[in-house]
Amino acid sequence: MNTLFEDRKVILGILGISLISWNAFITLRNLLKKYTKPEAEWVPVGRIKSLHVYPIKSCKGKQVFQCRLTPLGPVFGEYLDRHFLVVNSDGKFYTARTKPQMVLIETVIENGIVTVSYPDKESAQFNIEDVRANKDLRKGYLHVNLRTDGYDCGDAVAEFFSDILEEPGTRLIMYDSGLFTERTCKTEENWWNNPVPKRIDDTAFADLAPYMITTQASLDDLNSKLDRDVSSINFRPNIVVDDCGAWDEDKWLDLRIGDAQMQCFKPCTRCILTTVSPEFGTKDKDMQPLKKLREFRLGPGKLRQEFGESPIFGVNAGLVKPGYIHVGQTVWAKYKPSAF
Repeated sequence: MNTLFEDRKVILGILGISLISWNAFITLRNLLKKYTKPEAEWVPVGRIKSLHVYPIKSCKGKQVFQCRLTPLGPVFGEYLDRHFLVVNSDGKFYTARTKPQMVLIETVIENGIVTVSYPDKESAQFNIEDVRANKDLRKGYLHVNLRTDGYDCGDAVAEFFSDILEEPGTRLIMYDSGLFTERTCKTEENWWNNPVPKRIDDTAFADLAPYMITTQASLDDLNSKLDRDVSSINFRPNIVVDDCGAWDEDKWLDLRIGDAQMQCFKPCTRCILTTVSPEFGTKDKDMQPLKKLREFRLGPGKLRQEFGESPIFGVNAGLVKPGYIHVGQTVWAKYKPSAF
């Protein structure tokens, strides 16, 4: 009898402890729900309208149906994004900011042979494997004089660019895996009013990020304020998203397209390059669309101090998970708490 009584006491004790533990668990769970923010959900935000790869920085891009997302940017067959850079004899880079005719220089790559051409001019060629074998290493200096090395692409293409740019001593260099760079991008807290993802990203010769994304709706809204329409190519995006609201990209944090994932980490600030006509290779005399963007797209809050008079159009992103993407695919996003 005593044994049965003792057993009942043990059982009741266990039940009591279990009940207390369960109540404690429920209380803790409710507190967590109350005082922690729920994890953002994946939301379909649009579809891919177009994809673009720019083999030579500031030169004409290639519109493609599909591409592979890699840590250094999009890849389509033999076309790698911004893996070639035009420099002067001291290694300082040229872009369409100062040489707007560069946007008319076309690049074709077939079986390792790169052909560059310009309207009404003789084309020039070089072999990528020859460039790698020669290992004629040169320094390239980009924004704020930060360096990324590349292999020289030879005299024939150097003469081509010297002629088009009217700058004797111009060279073309090619980035290759493992070459020195001091342009590794580390995110900074003052890039957003929201918490900024902690990331480290490399590129070949892109300005900052491996990917730049714009939306058709934002372009349409901008064009509604202009006397003459501009195109997405004025902004040189890698990915253009359609079927979303204007400026929705301001709120994107994580993106998923098929198996690939990216993370947005900085709004894309804009400069005089946006005023260069992709069709004619000339700057707009009225400084549009840059002038109009400055009227309504300057960074809010602390971003104004960070970005000054550089307006925002599009978003910079880095890779989380590689994969193939194609035109027409659904774009999914997780949102930040607020714009920027």
